[in-house]
Amino acid sequence: MKLEGAARVYAPVLAVLGLVFLLFVANRPLYAHHGPARQVAAGGRYGAEAGGARYRLDAASAKSSGALLLSDDTRRAGFRFEAATAPADRQVFVDAVAAARPEAQRLIGLVDGLVTVRIGPTSLPGAIGLTEDVGSGYRVTIDLGLVAARYGPRGIQRTVLHELGHVVDLALVTDDAMAGLDAGIPAGLGCEQGKLGGCANREERFAESFAKWALGDIGVNLEIGYKVPPPAAPLDVWGAPLARLAAG
Repeated sequence: MKLEGAARVYAPVLAVLGLVFLLFVANRPLYAHHGPARQVAAGGRYGAEAGGARYRLDAASAKSSGALLLSDDTRRAGFRFEAATAPADRQVFVDAVAAARPEAQRLIGLVDGLVTVRIGPTSLPGAIGLTEDVGSGYRVTIDLGLVAARYGPRGIQRTVLHELGHVVDLALVTDDAMAGLDAGIPAGLGCEQGKLGGCANREERFAESFAKWALGDIGVNLEIGYKVPPPAAPLDVWGAPLARLAAG
């Protein structure tokens, strides 16, 4: 009888605690992710990064750096979508890119031929986006259903541009250029879950800031991402090196 009474007392308490836990999980900010990257085919067939970026836009820079030249065919190519991707999902992804400023669209247009897009859950718990270097190019996965339900069109745009920021980083942004861009991003406050705020790594700091620059949206009232503060300078000023790269 004593044990049964204890069960009657604690059962409601446990139920309440369980509900609180579920609400916490359901409402925690989700984040995009730069996944296991820089995987290069055996023997370096596809080219390793040189000075922080795998490609260069002109033959002289490619030759002097040891990087690959981004070919005209690749520049003309567009995104590849997995065969099972619904037409409506493809359109949502393309529309998110179209929402970016012209300079960002031009920059993405240089590398979109390297990208295979997959729509669906990522392989990492809590990640609504994932970018992977697969040697011959980059695979971008977007959990479109989840991000749409939680954050709507604005969140979709932010997630898509964040992941494409990783592609731009890996393919085109050299260490020298990145040093200046990263220096313009405040270090931030706090350190949550070992990866947010002040603990966000350089790759995520750039991808967050790239998305903000591309969309002209510093993320006010959008509880998504790594809680990286916006660049200290106006977005146009911070992103000027990216605009020059796109023009090249």
